[in-house]
Amino acid sequence: MDGIETPSQVWPSQGDAPQGMLARVTEMTLAKRSFWYEVAFSACAFALALYIRFISDPMLPPGFPFLTFFPAVLLSSAFASVRAGVVVAVASGLAARYFFIAPVETLSLNGASAVAMGFYALVVLTEILLISAVKQVLLRLRAAQQRSADLATSSALMFSELQHRVSNNLATVAALLRLQAGQTTDAEAKQVLSVAQVRIDTIARLQRRLHSPNLQSVAVADFIRDMAADTIDSAGAGANVVLKFQLTPVQVVHEKAIPLGLIVSEFLMNAAEHSAAAQDSAAEAVVITILLSQEPTETGTQLVTLDVHDSGKGVPEGFDVEASKSLGISIARQFALQLSGKLSLFNAPDGGAISRLQFEN
Repeated sequence: MDGIETPSQVWPSQGDAPQGMLARVTEMTLAKRSFWYEVAFSACAFALALYIRFISDPMLPPGFPFLTFFPAVLLSSAFASVRAGVVVAVASGLAARYFFIAPVETLSLNGASAVAMGFYALVVLTEILLISAVKQVLLRLRAAQQRSADLATSSALMFSELQHRVSNNLATVAALLRLQAGQTTDAEAKQVLSVAQVRIDTIARLQRRLHSPNLQSVAVADFIRDMAADTIDSAGAGANVVLKFQLTPVQVVHEKAIPLGLIVSEFLMNAAEHSAAAQDSAAEAVVITILLSQEPTETGTQLVTLDVHDSGKGVPEGFDVEASKSLGISIARQFALQLSGKLSLFNAPDGGAISRLQFEN
């Protein structure tokens, strides 16, 4: 499902090489092995340890009979099984006693050989117990991570389903308003229902775009570019509107995205309506330019400025956005308060009107 991030594996391979190697070693340690794999691995480990001990015997001083057998026990316990480690430990102890502890070529014990074998037994038992304990801890950790991953996936699915239901319900309400507007003969009522339908449909589209539970911030430029065409289409003016963009990359927290999107939507619908009304010809295109910029403030924040510049005849002289009775401007004003921003509407030097929103980010 789009917008949902689910864990693909319990031990993800990291970009960092040491962590990736650790993850692979962990997987090898916890992998379930067949009986014949255990037999082959332990036999090879024992044979290799015995061979290396034989060829290194002339180079070693007396007193190192078990030197090469400790790694064999450890590797067998880790990468085959604990029982394989026990078998290798017993075989290695007998081989060390027979070949490398005086008197050689006998398994009988005297005082010195008994001490050496006792020391060996203590060390390999410690190795095997530690490997067994580590495996148990890793298995429990993997089970806990799997439960967490399952819970995260379930939560993401539930969140996504909830958001889809909300947006679908809003789309249904918008469709009902559109049907009602189609059956209404009163021109003013039809206009009111149509505008309400557009606003609800816009909210539904915004809900779909911002439904990800992992979305912490929103790239405003991409967000505006995507939703502007949707808003114009919802208003039924898409065929005769040319959208232009001059957008600086700006990031805002998720909580600011919806009120910002709704303000942009109101600006666009207002610009399309008034520019169309000011056209001399039905074939003349409405040009709407959206500008987004930010600059640092003295307090260390960023002042974000959003302008929607239309190609209409501008606003009447003495127009006051705070005193305006327009529902669209009133809605935009309320959402601007949520952003602790300032809303203004004025004539551009080169003609047309500019709807401006400024807020600190």
